[in-house]
Amino acid sequence: MNIYSFMAHYVAKILKIRPNDILDRWGVSELLVAYGIYRNEAQEKAYSEIESYNRTAKKKIPRVNRYAVKFYSRKELEEENVST
Repeated sequence: MNIYSFMAHYVAKILKIRPNDILDRWGVSELLVAYGIYRNEAQEKAYSEIESYNRTAKKKIPRVNRYAVKFYSRKELEEENVST
């Protein structure tokens, strides 16, 4: 399974549609943005739950990244390219 199929299955499960509908009708940019938004929502929930648990727990759970997919603005991309 390639990365686009994986993302299509993930998004299709959330939207309750067939993955082939996404792969056949959506553009790559649409798939990337939808996947990023849905993964970030799930990641934010996991991040919040871990942070909440760690406030009172004696044995801490390792932190996860706040975002699974980072979206960059044009300015951030330009700054990233300049610094590398």
